[in-house]
Amino acid sequence: MNIRNLTLALSLILTGLLSAQNTVLTSDDAVKMALENNFGIRLSREDAQLASINNTKGNAGLLPTVNLVANENFTLSAFQQVLANGSEFNAFGAPFNTANAGVQLSWTLFDGRRMHIAKDRLEQTESLGQINLQATIQSSVASVLQAYYDIVRSKLQQKAISEIIQLNEERLKLAEARVAAGFAAQTDALQAQIDLNQRKSDLLQQESATNVYKRALNNLLGRAPGIAFEVEEEIQTSYDPERNNLLERIYTQNPDLQSLEKTAEIAALTVREINSLGKARITGNAQFNAVRSDNGSGFALNNTQAGFTVGASLIVPLYTGGNVKRQVEGAKINATKARIQVESLKLQIETALDNQLEVLQTQQNILNIETQNVDAARENLSISSARFEAGTTNGLEIQSAQNSLEQALVRKNLVLYNLKIAELQLKLLVGEL
Repeated sequence: MNIRNLTLALSLILTGLLSAQNTVLTSDDAVKMALENNFGIRLSREDAQLASINNTKGNAGLLPTVNLVANENFTLSAFQQVLANGSEFNAFGAPFNTANAGVQLSWTLFDGRRMHIAKDRLEQTESLGQINLQATIQSSVASVLQAYYDIVRSKLQQKAISEIIQLNEERLKLAEARVAAGFAAQTDALQAQIDLNQRKSDLLQQESATNVYKRALNNLLGRAPGIAFEVEEEIQTSYDPERNNLLERIYTQNPDLQSLEKTAEIAALTVREINSLGKARITGNAQFNAVRSDNGSGFALNNTQAGFTVGASLIVPLYTGGNVKRQVEGAKINATKARIQVESLKLQIETALDNQLEVLQTQQNILNIETQNVDAARENLSISSARFEAGTTNGLEIQSAQNSLEQALVRKNLVLYNLKIAELQLKLLVGEL
């Protein structure tokens, strides 16, 4: 017993030293790295920035447009003129040049408040961009943490299998010694060897799974898949939420719900904006213009004019073929759909909340049971090992005890993982990751 425990302890220490050669990535480090490098978050930031750039008075039509207009024309012509007194003038290739330059201003003064509604819509769209960014951050962080704990669970499984391998190696040595001494049948040693090889195969499979999980996490962190790292091989669970408190925070903090509510507000503004297309529109116009003409023939060789013009135009839509009405009705339908989606999502969120709370409570109860099972399995294995060493039992009993311990460890690790995932899902619903 003492030799077995010492061998197991040395093996775990050696494993820890080898793991220390790689950088240990904590869950907090993974989240920070994802916030900087995750491709989904980076794209969402660009979308939010684009919505912010578009939120201007000019884009809403509240500001005037000013244009500089200039042109110049060159003409060569044949010229013939006969006056009343009989005089005659002839010119061939006479030049005629005209230059025109001006500044034009156009400003929509009234359009049924469409410009102001458009500005409100742009502001709400910018706000929606920020909400969607937060939703992307929350979902990305949840994915990163789940990928992280996939690795932790796999590493814990490796540790459990390694422990069973150590026990199988000791069992094989003892079985071979008993066979050599004539106290046991060869089948005990062969079965011990078979069980040991099976566990070694399981360990290789689990190590491969761990590597797959690591590459998946590296992808979420926006870095090369082959970057080596280790994780903290521990799953802490102490989350104890209260339903009503969670539900209240969900209705005010859940990014997906906030996004749909903001979309519904934008849809309502769109109805008002389209409806204003049927209103009168007044546009103010101002222009300063200068014209110079040069005439290579005739009495006036050049002429220059400059002037300032101010005016306004009124447009009253009398008939649009029903297009404005059609667009308004379509916008109203979209607004109604948005409100329905909000109510539907609220129900889905409340259902998800109850489901995750039940998972959390169930897994907590199972954890207590599996913790007892692990303790009982260890004690059972200790008793069976002592009986096997004393020669009062065969290899089948210790094999069964080892299998029971392995299964108990696997189940406990899975319960810890399920608890952590349920915690992450609840925090994601609240928007507090």
